[in-house]
Order: sequence, then C-alpha cells, then structure tokens
Amino acid sequence: MKNLSSILLILVLLVSCAKDEPEIKDSKALICESERYTNSIFTDVGVTTVKFGSNINTSGVKQDLFMDVYEPKGDTLSKRPVVILAFGGSFIGGDRKQLAELAKEISKLGYVSACIDYRILSFLQWPIDSIKGLDIAIKAATDMKASIRYFRQDAATVNKFKIDPNIIIAGGVSAGAITAIQAAYFDAGDLTEPHIIAAVNKNGGLEGDSGDAENLKYSSKVQGVINLSGAIYRPYFMDSGEASIVSIHGDKDDVVPYGYDFAKPLGIPIIPLYGSSEIHKQAQKAGINSLFTTVQDGGHENIYADAKFAAIFSNFKTNAYFFNKKIICN
Repeated sequence: MKNLSSILLILVLLVSCAKDEPEIKDSKALICESERYTNSIFTDVGVTTVKFGSNINTSGVKQDLFMDVYEPKGDTLSKRPVVILAFGGSFIGGDRKQLAELAKEISKLGYVSACIDYRILSFLQWPIDSIKGLDIAIKAATDMKASIRYFRQDAATVNKFKIDPNIIIAGGVSAGAITAIQAAYFDAGDLTEPHIIAAVNKNGGLEGDSGDAENLKYSSKVQGVINLSGAIYRPYFMDSGEASIVSIHGDKDDVVPYGYDFAKPLGIPIIPLYGSSEIHKQAQKAGINSLFTTVQDGGHENIYADAKFAAIFSNFKTNAYFFNKKIICN
C-alpha cells in the first residue's frame, strides 16, 4: 500500500506539471515541421454563414454583407490562420459561392477560410467609366477590410472561429483579386492624387464604413495576398514591409491586363491597371516577398478551367501553399 501511495503521488505530480506546459498541438515548431498548411490533413469541413457588415450599394439601397466561413472538422488547434477570398465578375456579377471549393480545399490544409460578399455595380449602371471603376474598387476593398476586422474582433471577444489574428491572408480571382490587392496595399501614404483622395473621401475614408463602431476599432492589415489574375491601380501602393504576395496570370489575358493596359470587362476598355507582371516587378523593387507564375498563352478564365492548364494551376497551388506556410512559420 505504501508503494502504491507513492506511485499515485508521483502520477498526481506529473499530471500537475503537464498542465503547466503548452499543449503539443499548439506548438508552432511542431506545426511548422508537420504537413499542416501544405497537405490536406483534414477530410471534411464545416461552414457557418455570418454577417460581417453592411453599407449602401450602388443602387442606393442598404446591403447586408455576409461571408461563408469554412473550418476543418476535428481541428483542435486554438489559433488558426485565415484566408479570406473574394469572387470575380468584373465588379458587375458573381457571388460568394464562386470560390467555395477553393475555400474548402484551403480549410482541409488547416486554415479557417472565408468567401465574402462585396458591393458590385449593376448592369443598369452601364456604361462603366474610369471614375465608376475606381469607386467600385474602393467600395469592394473597404468591404473586404470589414471582413478582416470581423475576424480580429471575434478573436478578441467571443473567439468563435479560433483564428490567429496575426496571420490573415486576403485573396481572390479577377475583380476579387483586385479587391484584395487594394485592401492590402492602398494606405494613407498613397493618397497623393486628387481624384483618388476624392473617391476615398466619398466612401468613408480608407477603412470605409461597412463595419460598425466596434468593428472599426480593429486592424484591417493582412500578412499575405493570393492574387489570381488581379491588378493594382498604382504600383507605388506597394511599399517595403507590406504583405507578401503570390500571383498567377495568363500572359494573353484580355480582361485584366497581364502588364499595364486597360481592363476590358465585356471587351470594353474601362480603366488602366497594372497586372500581375507589374505587381511582381514592384514587389521585387520594394523588397516584398513575391512568387509569380506566368501561364504562357493563358487567358483570363481558361487557366482555371481548361484541362490543358490544369497541371500548371495545380502546381501553382502547391507552391502557393508552401509560400504561405513560410509566412505563417516566419
């Protein structure tokens, strides 16, 4: 009995000591040595739809903004990085379901991912000119910023989604990528042109007003960008120390320019933009980490849909996942 009591005492002490140690599942070193964030380590995901903001849309009507949040089922990690995705559609169409499969794929890697709403133009507002183009891009970017702040507010309060507020990545395809890029890089230091200043002021400032007063208390800064056939309004928006970026773009894109040219939704020149090749050049100039894949002879949509480009896009995603894991682990 004396020996049994001694053994029980030792076990109690061991358990007490173990409670003071961080759980292995939350060890950054072990996570970074694992396949998490680069391989599908989960087989299923759950989805929750939440409202993250609201604002007046281009038809003058209040629009509630929702996002579908995807989480890996069975995940026990207490702080998970977030990827927020915005759909494409030339700022005149599309919806948040468009990138659902990509969001699910990303969540199976161990992320929390989200597909968001943002305000778009209606066909009734054609023809679109450069002023309307800049205005809607600013509206969309400030909507995305509200979604970024939503996650940080959640992490600081109810912690429903168990995210790491220090690792948020914004991304999208086409107009969604343009949205994410402007949200990531356009800041106060870039307010140098009168027409840009006027457009920003019209939309509630750089942070916009799509979130409520509490939402606006949090940062909209991101640590990474996923750019699928996107563009930036001005290269000088990208400064040293800003978010890393991973990009893919077809060099025969006739909608969003690969280099510098007019964006041409429905074949109509609207607004001059700097595409992914120019973004990569500016990133290198500014010392921003950038990974860029050019799809030779690729267009705007076919690089994601046509079988002949499937291997290139698959390889891009693999490289992008390793690239983003470096952001998380470093």
